[in-house]
Amino acid sequence: MSIENSINPANISKTAILALHDLPPGDAYNALPSSLETLTFFAAYPTLKSCLGCFGCWVKTPTKCVIKDKGADFVGLLAKLSQLVIISRLVFGGLSPDVKTVIDRSIGFVMPFFRISNGESRHVRRIGNPFSSRYILYGQDITEAEKETAKKMAQANSLNLGSGQFTIEFHATALEAVRALI
Repeated sequence: MSIENSINPANISKTAILALHDLPPGDAYNALPSSLETLTFFAAYPTLKSCLGCFGCWVKTPTKCVIKDKGADFVGLLAKLSQLVIISRLVFGGLSPDVKTVIDRSIGFVMPFFRISNGESRHVRRIGNPFSSRYILYGQDITEAEKETAKKMAQANSLNLGSGQFTIEFHATALEAVRALI
């Protein structure tokens, strides 16, 4: 599939891999493969509006965000995945602000109810089948402390989205991160 800024969730297959990324135009962005049938790219920019915290996607219009931008498509894509790949610049052991905003806006993917999993409260998945998560994080001079924080963040995000299974890897540059994807 091609790299697009607007994606129709109805066009993604149930065995697809969705790659959420924050790659700015340039060498790394241009290195993204454009012809893999099961790979769809979702750019985290232009920056989405932040979640309003209105909980409309939970109670008023389940899974549908009241903000009308491409972020509303992300939940529909999550329901059809076999794997979510997150390519993000590592920022203080977490995701880049743009990628984090997309993840935050996907709250409608889960229900407002909780279950206990391994002694921790987790949301109940609303739709879709379990999928695996792969975190490909990049940045110069990544410390061991940042790696440990990132591993905890990846595990928590994966559990919150109902994935549970995740892998994480670290690269020095965005271009190296893209090459790891291929």
